[in-house]
Amino acid sequence: MPTISTWAQKYECGARSRQADVVDTQPGYVHDGGHQNPATKQWGRTPRPGTAEVFLFPSCTGGRVVADLRRLDKGHTEGLEPRVTEELVKLMLSAKGSKIQGTR
Repeated sequence: MPTISTWAQKYECGARSRQADVVDTQPGYVHDGGHQNPATKQWGRTPRPGTAEVFLFPSCTGGRVVADLRRLDKGHTEGLEPRVTEELVKLMLSAKGSKIQGTR
């Protein structure tokens, strides 16, 4: 994964920092079963637990949030795990001007 981001450059964010991995013991709820006959590592398998690496570009102008999440050992069709989805929503809500900010 690149250490720079065009979005981070556009919004004048700080250097990328590695956050704690998100480890999920639950499989994703929604997935595309149409590409799983036969299932392959590249296209995906049925939903299963997983881990995601989280990289944050801090201090962006205007209170914007720029982050990269890399799901490890996952194919295209496997659904997002509940904790990974929760982390994405938390990042979105942490942006300045979020309509739901402060209701967590």
